[in-house]
Amino acid sequence: MRARFYFFIVLAGLGLGSGTAFAQADPPGRVARVNYTEGAVSFAPGGDNEFTDAELNHPLVRGDKLWTDKGVRAEIQAGSAIVRMDGRTQLAVLALDDQSTQLSLTQGTVYLRVRTLPEGENFEVDTPNLAWRASYPGDYRIDVDKDRGVTRVTIHSGTGAVYGEKGDALPMGGGQQITFKARALAQVDSKEQPPQDNFDRWAAERNRREDQSVAARYVPREVVGYQLLDASGVWQQDANLGVVWMPQSVPANWAPYRNGRWEWIGPWGWTWIDEQPWAFVTSHYGRWAQVNSKWAWVPGRMGVRPIYSPALVAFVGSGNGPLSIGGKQTVAWFPLAPGEAWQPGYPATPLYISSVNANMTPQPPGKYTYQSKPEALTAIASEDFARGKPAKGSWLRVAANALGNAQIVAPPAMPEQARPPMVARKTQQPSPDIKPAIDNRVATAQQQLEAQKQGQQQAQKDAQKEAQLQARRDADAQRQRDQQLAKAEQARAAADQAKRLEQQKLAEREQQKSAEQQKVAEQHKAAEQQRRELQAKAAEQQRVAEQHRAAEQRLAQRERAEQARRDAVEQSRREALAKRTELAKREQAVARREQARREQVAALMRDRETKRELALLKAREQREQRELQARRAQEARKLALAAAKKDDEARRAAHAQQVELARKAAERDAQVLAAQRIERESAIRRVAEEKERAQREAWQRQQQALAEQFRRDQQLYEEQQRQRTTQRQRPDLRRAPSQSEPEVWQRGIPVLNPGRTS
Repeated sequence: MRARFYFFIVLAGLGLGSGTAFAQADPPGRVARVNYTEGAVSFAPGGDNEFTDAELNHPLVRGDKLWTDKGVRAEIQAGSAIVRMDGRTQLAVLALDDQSTQLSLTQGTVYLRVRTLPEGENFEVDTPNLAWRASYPGDYRIDVDKDRGVTRVTIHSGTGAVYGEKGDALPMGGGQQITFKARALAQVDSKEQPPQDNFDRWAAERNRREDQSVAARYVPREVVGYQLLDASGVWQQDANLGVVWMPQSVPANWAPYRNGRWEWIGPWGWTWIDEQPWAFVTSHYGRWAQVNSKWAWVPGRMGVRPIYSPALVAFVGSGNGPLSIGGKQTVAWFPLAPGEAWQPGYPATPLYISSVNANMTPQPPGKYTYQSKPEALTAIASEDFARGKPAKGSWLRVAANALGNAQIVAPPAMPEQARPPMVARKTQQPSPDIKPAIDNRVATAQQQLEAQKQGQQQAQKDAQKEAQLQARRDADAQRQRDQQLAKAEQARAAADQAKRLEQQKLAEREQQKSAEQQKVAEQHKAAEQQRRELQAKAAEQQRVAEQHRAAEQRLAQRERAEQARRDAVEQSRREALAKRTELAKREQAVARREQARREQVAALMRDRETKRELALLKAREQREQRELQARRAQEARKLALAAAKKDDEARRAAHAQQVELARKAAERDAQVLAAQRIERESAIRRVAEEKERAQREAWQRQQQALAEQFRRDQQLYEEQQRQRTTQRQRPDLRRAPSQSEPEVWQRGIPVLNPGRTS
């Protein structure tokens, strides 16, 4: 019944959404990943019910399942949307592609943050009671109580709608909280602006950190895992490459795509899973470059919807096959540099290849930047590659002279089993009844988390000691990984044995089924033979009875006529009864044949109806595929127009910036000219003041010289007067006044000229 309900939800999504096709020619450009965990999170790949510890850098695709124990929390990013899980929550990915994100929540609590929701896209969560779909970006919460059989939907912001089993819908707005029971949208409880609990506050704090991410300034939020770049490196501006990100605290001899492992994940194939928590972004988006002998990640000009790639590397081999190092057949690869196009190892359309290689250039053979550089090349044995063994402790150094005949080759072929076992500790599969053993594992995981936090703080204080112990820890980790690989190999062998036993049981069941069908056919034949024998026996009995009746009639005729009459009546009655019996048998046989014919006709009608439905389904799939291709072409045109518009805006912004720079330069020149004019005026004023000061000083010196000359003349005159007085006799009073001595002012004594004083 649940499977039927989920099928209805899928059909509802197809009918209410943009008509997503059942199959896509290209793989989806969007994936999900576990961004953050608090405690041990269990993971089960699609088609497998065996849970293992979840890896941060393992991509989540359609069919994957996650489980959080009591007290454990996790954060998942799917495109630009964030899904946060509380404890005791089981979540599965039903669909994840470019047009839709569909999740299945069977129990527990999730907090959803839908950042963007373009027209034609679908974000949906299915529960045992209903299907919830976002109508607008916002924050939402869904709680599923499996014991009570209810689902509670809370709208913190935004709008959405819930859908029942019969297709009925109920819109919901911001601040609403409604609890539903059964599958007909029966409301149990309704609230407005419900209070927040610890999980809501934890999710709000995670939202705040996400909003303050520095990496979001340089890459789109559709890039999965961009938040982890903030605490693990720094952003820089390079003159040739633009904005680059430089990782910090990387091990010695580190290179991109070296510390991790390969795993086959459909539909992409070989996928790189790095051991660095921040490396999901740098492994599946952008390119790598060496800046001042250090590796730098170059995001480049990403679009609004960057496309996920399993690993942006190129594989290297010799002309005769794989590279041989130390007598071992190896698989070697190197990272792509900025501007170098990536060639997928799976079939893809030209539109997909051009989209995934936006602003890139296809490289001719032998023209890759790092193809012949041993420090960028990583090689491991072919058997280790196929087993998914980590390359950190088993990679082989390649000499420079061994790369003379190296050529670009296709990725290795698909392994015998499509998904190699994950290198992780097996955990107990979650069940609705949480056992004490799982609770103990949660407590142990929490203790390990606290110890890990304390160890990180101690590591920050004792960085030098940590560097010395790094080699020893790497060796211990390598031994543990080898042990885990051995356990994984044993588990895989046991799984293969179980698979063979299951196939043998299936064969036995088929044989038993064939024997039962043959037995049923024989029983039908025996029943038909018995029916014919009964008919023959009945005819023989009738013939014998007729002979007996004839004999009795002859005897009765001999005895008396009355007895003959009674015998004739009795014979007539018996004949009528026999005829009625025979007629009833014939009618029953005809009814059985008619029933068999009707059943055969009904079976033929069902077969025809099934074939007609299959033909209609196939035609609808083809029509939807054509519509999908048309939508993709339209989306490509929209993206091209958006890119052209963005380039035009960039040109306008650059022109405005140039105008602003010219204006600022003119202002600076005007300020310089004004300063020069002021300085010239100051110099002229200083020269004039100096000249005036010199003139004043010259005039003062002239006046002082005149005064000194006057003083000397006066002294000389007074001296002459004294001499005249002493030598002169008594004056003659009879002398005329005109003959007297002239006054001082009459002797030609110069008068001082006051001149300029300022």
